[in-house]
Amino acid sequence: MDSMNKDKVRLILQQHFPQTKWNISLPDDGQHKASYIAQSDELQVFIKFDVPIEAIQRLSEIQVAPPFVASGLYEGSSYVVQEYITGRYPDCRWFANHLPYLNEFIRCYHSDHQLASLLAQTMTTHYAEHVALDLAALETQFRSLNADGLHAPEIVSAFDKLKNQAHTLRCNKMIPVHPDPNTKNLRLVDTRLLMVDWDNLQLSDPMRDAGLLLWWYVSPKQWPIFFQAYGLVLDENLVNRIYWWAARSSFAIALWHVEHEFDCTDFLQDFIAAMNKLNNPRAAFQ
Repeated sequence: MDSMNKDKVRLILQQHFPQTKWNISLPDDGQHKASYIAQSDELQVFIKFDVPIEAIQRLSEIQVAPPFVASGLYEGSSYVVQEYITGRYPDCRWFANHLPYLNEFIRCYHSDHQLASLLAQTMTTHYAEHVALDLAALETQFRSLNADGLHAPEIVSAFDKLKNQAHTLRCNKMIPVHPDPNTKNLRLVDTRLLMVDWDNLQLSDPMRDAGLLLWWYVSPKQWPIFFQAYGLVLDENLVNRIYWWAARSSFAIALWHVEHEFDCTDFLQDFIAAMNKLNNPRAAFQ
């Protein structure tokens, strides 16, 4: 981190915490947007730029995100300061043993009308339009990239199938979702679950995060337990949406790996498996 960025973060923190000395560093794991960790004698905080302030504040209020400390604008960029949460990552055994709690946690932000209203101010609330825009962006990214195996006939055919199946998806209501609900964005603090990295929070299909968590970490034999608590019937339409969003997300992650010059093979395999309505090939519960 260069001294200019460190000075910027320090100036922002001094506005909210006068006469406090801070040690500023970058987080260990990669973040999609500029973010920093700051440590003082009394407090450790996380500061992130270019984020939806009101939405993240609301997530903190309903206690699904780390406590909100401060926010503002600096040179035209929004920022939020939250308490830095350590905790531990949940594993597949935790998911299997805490499905009612996981359901309650997800429903807390899925059903929050204030959060949905905030998001509706800046994004579409129409499901078909949302899916079409998402696929168009994904296709543009796909066409612009090249890597071993990325444009193999099997992958091209599966992506065409993904686009065709999009027209059959049926979702009654768009709700707030976390678009990247993997365990690295989940923290267990004692027995309490929190999610981080909410900067791309959006309105979407509830299966975009709930379904992906289930496909990644929970045996399909246990899915009915989750949906019974959620209040949904695990019918053909719901199953189709779980696998479609799992496939779409796996493909998007594969493209991210190509962009950053990482091996995308595993996630392309995940994409094909989800398109064929199979279990995640790397799921720990198998």
